[in-house]
Amino acid sequence: MKRNIKEEIVEIGKRLYNAKLNGGYGGNFSVRDEDFIYITPSGLPKDKLDYTDIVVIDFKGNLVEGQGKPSSEILFHILIYKKRGDVNAIIHAHPAFATGFSIAQTPIEDGIHEESCIVLGKVPVIPYEVTSSKELAEKVSDVITNHDAALLANHGAIAVGEDLERAFRKIEELELLCKMITVATIMGGVKKISEEKLALLRETMIKRAKRNDKA
Repeated sequence: MKRNIKEEIVEIGKRLYNAKLNGGYGGNFSVRDEDFIYITPSGLPKDKLDYTDIVVIDFKGNLVEGQGKPSSEILFHILIYKKRGDVNAIIHAHPAFATGFSIAQTPIEDGIHEESCIVLGKVPVIPYEVTSSKELAEKVSDVITNHDAALLANHGAIAVGEDLERAFRKIEELELLCKMITVATIMGGVKKISEEKLALLRETMIKRAKRNDKA
């Protein structure tokens, strides 16, 4: 199996912890590589992992490589990868503000902050199910079919991306957005960008991305 993928997962665990986006033992993250899934093990602090701790499984959940036990929430990773061919990385973490929103079961509407509109879009709340259950896995994968980030009610947050860096950026942006909404609420309330301006913003960003691709 590929050591560089394992090392990327180890590095993400440290970055999440150092950025206060995840506690030591909480959360789980994975990478899809062809017919295999590299995922964090159960029962170990995610900020102190070694690449040898990373577990590799196939899409039936069978252990392919590793001494540890795969994350107990492996099923929603498998289901997401099966439903989203464009997704190659998943991060489930417990950032404080985003988890607070999940406890309040407060979805985040689109059009609140420029960067978040582009990176995240609308962030729904996935109804509560017991952790590691089949029911939770099915609900998470159903919602992530149409969203790149979501809140797991009374639990935490999840983000997906083409790679770990993009998934990390979305978790980071989600936590920042939750902080900004909290401050805005204290200061009088959230004021959304109008639908007209939001459409113009997206059009502008698409044009900018195309120019960058040609550069």
